[in-house]
Amino acid sequence: MRPIDHSVLKCCLFSLLLLPVSAADPPSNAAILASETTAGNASNTANAGQAPNTSTNTSNTASTNQPFNTASTNQPSNTASTNQPSNTATSSRATTPSCTTRRCLASMLIAKEALSQPQSPSCISNISVPLIVYETLSVDTKDLRFESHLQVMLSWEDPDLSWDTSVYHHDMVVLPVSKIWTPELHVTNGVQTTIKHGNKDLLVHSNGTIEHMVIMNTVVGCEVNLYNYPFASDFCPIAINVWALKGCGMFLNFGNVSTTSANRGDWLTENVELDAKGGRDDRNYLWVSLKMRSENPFLSLVLPSILIIVADVVSFSLPLGGGERISFKVTLVLSFIMFLIILNDLLPGGGQCSPIIRKHFCFCLVILVLSTLQSMVLTRLAKCGTLWPCSLSKSKDSLLKDTDNEEESKSDIKASEEEKNTALQKVVKFLNKMAAQDQKNAIHHRFANKVDLICFCIYLTVLIVYAVVILYFSFGSQCKINQLDFWS
Repeated sequence: MRPIDHSVLKCCLFSLLLLPVSAADPPSNAAILASETTAGNASNTANAGQAPNTSTNTSNTASTNQPFNTASTNQPSNTASTNQPSNTATSSRATTPSCTTRRCLASMLIAKEALSQPQSPSCISNISVPLIVYETLSVDTKDLRFESHLQVMLSWEDPDLSWDTSVYHHDMVVLPVSKIWTPELHVTNGVQTTIKHGNKDLLVHSNGTIEHMVIMNTVVGCEVNLYNYPFASDFCPIAINVWALKGCGMFLNFGNVSTTSANRGDWLTENVELDAKGGRDDRNYLWVSLKMRSENPFLSLVLPSILIIVADVVSFSLPLGGGERISFKVTLVLSFIMFLIILNDLLPGGGQCSPIIRKHFCFCLVILVLSTLQSMVLTRLAKCGTLWPCSLSKSKDSLLKDTDNEEESKSDIKASEEEKNTALQKVVKFLNKMAAQDQKNAIHHRFANKVDLICFCIYLTVLIVYAVVILYFSFGSQCKINQLDFWS
């Protein structure tokens, strides 16, 4: 039987004692080297098969086990574990910027050069419009345009402009608007639009949300319904949209609308609402309700036209002879022409719903001219009893006078031959002629006055019928215009 090698047994026991330590802490490089050395020595001892001297083997075993001191073994491991947190702190200090002020944050964001639209996975940027402040500046009824002023608040997100608040301890920062991309609005039905930034800076939040304001002055072509002028009212759209093409671009989300300075000249802004044509998100517009303040145009145009017609009706009381009626009516016609010129400067030349007041002025002018011509004809009839021109009537009168002179000359010749008439007979004959002439003129005047009365009744009847018709069309009839036809 082979004797048991005591050195090998000691090595096995020592390995069992070190097993809990190895499970708790990973072995260091020195421990691994010592274990390899011990294993090598044990192997050499077994292979040699020499165990004559127990003390020698014991000494060798002790010398072999010396590196396996627990304190010396754990020392390198503790050193490594102690140095590991130090390396982590050094790396964190390397990533933290040295300057964390608000200006340094702004410089860092400006250096990103975010001058293009935020590139989202859906290729669409949602632009929020939380508030629009609207104001009507003027309404041009001649060219069918109206000018408005809008203050538009904008808000959108750009993830590239966000930052870590644990590094930069700021929730907001102000950046120049020239260094950051901003959405561009346009008015679809605008004739002339001017857009400028409300400020040279914009506000950026830590989550990438940007807030900005733009100011828009736009002239919109709107065919205002002037059919019931000066009692007109209508709606005009302002189509505010952004660029979008083939699924890419921008999308507007509207919020609230408020108005300021509702009274501008003769027009009043009653209400402003947000709407979309046909429910489409790419056709948004402001629906502006306008109403005309009728006091000024009524007092300056409609009332003078009514008073001129009333004066023309009263002028029938003037006598036909003497020319007073004709001169008065001519003055009325010239005055009415002046008001018609003023009206043409205020109203458009045409359109779908032509103003009914234009037809009113044309009718009144025709009535005035016809009334003046009627007075001229009746004056001639009352004076001469005929409608022939003056030259023809004078020639007839001269022929009658010549015949009378010839008869008188013949009678004078006979009287001279027989005897001259007395002065009393001549006076009687002259008075008879004057009476006959007055009687003839009275007949002409009575006939002219009868015709004038008939014309007055016809004239008054036409005016009454016209007043009823014009009131019906002014307040009982409506004309509608499609204000959204610019999209079709």
